[in-house]
Amino acid sequence: MSDDEILYDYDYDREDHEFVNAIAELPVKSSAWEAFSRPKEVTVVDWHKTENQGPMGSCQGHSISSCLERLCQVRGEKIQLSDIFAYLATQKIDGLLGRDRGSTISGGCKVAMRYGVCPEELTGYPRGYPSSSQRAKILSDSNYKAAEPYKCLSIWKVPRNHEETLDFIGGGGGINFGIAYGSGTIPRDRVMRTFKPGRGGHAMAVLGYKEDGTLRAVNSHGDGEYFITATAWDQILRHGRTTAIGVMGNPEGNPVDWYENSPYFK
Repeated sequence: MSDDEILYDYDYDREDHEFVNAIAELPVKSSAWEAFSRPKEVTVVDWHKTENQGPMGSCQGHSISSCLERLCQVRGEKIQLSDIFAYLATQKIDGLLGRDRGSTISGGCKVAMRYGVCPEELTGYPRGYPSSSQRAKILSDSNYKAAEPYKCLSIWKVPRNHEETLDFIGGGGGINFGIAYGSGTIPRDRVMRTFKPGRGGHAMAVLGYKEDGTLRAVNSHGDGEYFITATAWDQILRHGRTTAIGVMGNPEGNPVDWYENSPYFK
């Protein structure tokens, strides 16, 4: 992506800031979290490494569906959820449906909580932004019904403490986040050591971490996984145009001891 090809897939100004500000903090001081022993690392399964939004501004559809797929993995189910359903359903909430103008993190998390995301086999993924008739099929009542089993059951503020963030991921959560993004934001070696915000916007997901605490994030440009150091992640969270929301598969926000027993990470 050159400086002339600025992504506006995610726009901080469209976020529902009242909704985001009202999200509760994760109860990290609860007995469940204090007794939790997180895995040494959490890797990312292969299909997340090949997500590709193509010519659409559907990055947030990819990132929130990836988070919901993580919640499925936590409960022992392997499934690919519909990125295009997630994108269009979020656009409908955002008031953007019918225009390929991206979507918001807050809207995507509302979709995840209220409706879920249907399996990808029901929609496929189009080569370009769907026509009105195609949108109606993708957002059909039957697909909304099929999405219900794949809701998230709670959303949380992302902890500022890095150890608590690792606990959250290790305990079964995923993070849907949008940032100011440009051509140099993800370095060529795929390791973000410092955050270099750009003039555009892009949404991605944090789904894992390395033994040294470096976060594993997934992109939707077909270029796969990249890594965010603790320093860079702190800079991201402190930046004025970042929105980051954590999702979990239980309403209490309690950790799940899932990773070592999962058949999908062997």
